[in-house]
Amino acid sequence: MQFTKYFIVLNPKSNILFLSLYTFSLTGGVEKVCKNFIYTLRKLFGESDWANYSMHDRLADLDTNYSAIANYKAFAGKKLSYMLASLKQGLNSKTVILSHINLLLVAKLISVFKPHTKFILFAHGIEVWGNLAKWKTSFIRKNVEVWAVSNYTKQRMIEQHQLSSSQINVLNNCLSPFLNLPTAFTKPKYLLEKYGLAENHPVLFTLNRLAALEQYKGYDVVITALADLKKEGYNFTYLLAGKADAEEQLRIEQLIEANGLNANVKLIGYLAEEELAAYFLLADVFVMPSKGEGFGIVFIEAAAHGCKIIGGNRDGSTDALLNGQLGILVNPTDVNEIGTSLLALMQNKATSEQKIAQQQLSIENFGFEQYVARVERLLN
Repeated sequence: MQFTKYFIVLNPKSNILFLSLYTFSLTGGVEKVCKNFIYTLRKLFGESDWANYSMHDRLADLDTNYSAIANYKAFAGKKLSYMLASLKQGLNSKTVILSHINLLLVAKLISVFKPHTKFILFAHGIEVWGNLAKWKTSFIRKNVEVWAVSNYTKQRMIEQHQLSSSQINVLNNCLSPFLNLPTAFTKPKYLLEKYGLAENHPVLFTLNRLAALEQYKGYDVVITALADLKKEGYNFTYLLAGKADAEEQLRIEQLIEANGLNANVKLIGYLAEEELAAYFLLADVFVMPSKGEGFGIVFIEAAAHGCKIIGGNRDGSTDALLNGQLGILVNPTDVNEIGTSLLALMQNKATSEQKIAQQQLSIENFGFEQYVARVERLLN
């Protein structure tokens, strides 16, 4: 096609083009998926045959543990430059993989000039559960292979968008290849001292963003359930971590105050990635009865650190918790059920042997090597 002569081939060996919005500049679940997938490509293909273009990252954001500079191009939010470069490279790639549905327009443009390109779309959760523009659903049905992070997301897409089951593969998320997992499960002394806790004091932990527009994680229901437990004379500390917007911070603070839990519930704010392991070790129970998880990487990370877990039974958490093998699945709107489950786990703390078994179950099902093998099968 004559049109292609106007394009510069940036890397003629890149048979796979992986497009992302953010990869290294944010730390959410989607970004973790992107980083792990980039490293998977590196493990499978070395430094050739693939490239990653990130719309919003800067080159300085790159972690070279995951990718060599030669395979990574960052556009610092310059959307037009990103679109043009992705189109150029896409015309010289056999497979184009989209990390997010908001990148579907790039695939559609590539298909105009190269209709036999293989397109793959990662489907994470809420971004694909609701209504989509008609052109998006039509294009996906005709041109796109979907990799859903959970069986729940797969089923939602089949029902919502009338996709064929055969065009959706389930690729569960995985643990980071650079995660340093504990071999001992002692609670960090400095955190016990920081929060004034005794070794045997029950500690509950939740890690998620606190946003007024995303009130589906269930931490407010946990607080209500804990208020009932406190009235019955039980003692505990609930650490609620995550960056909060002002509106949601105020709402949760008022909920804590109204339930008389100021001494029990602590909003500890954002935790850096390197701090998480210590908090998982401090916690007896990781609890997040969400109604809107596409998968929930934090569940498998908590399990890999030996935590007992409570999650919701109405979303992709069921995949992450192996349908109850890796944690208790509860109705995320049932205060009594959540409270009963919390009490049961607080009163029956895990032994070292149980924590080792919990860790091993997480690794066996969601370890990075298993993920690489699954991706290799899907690409062939």
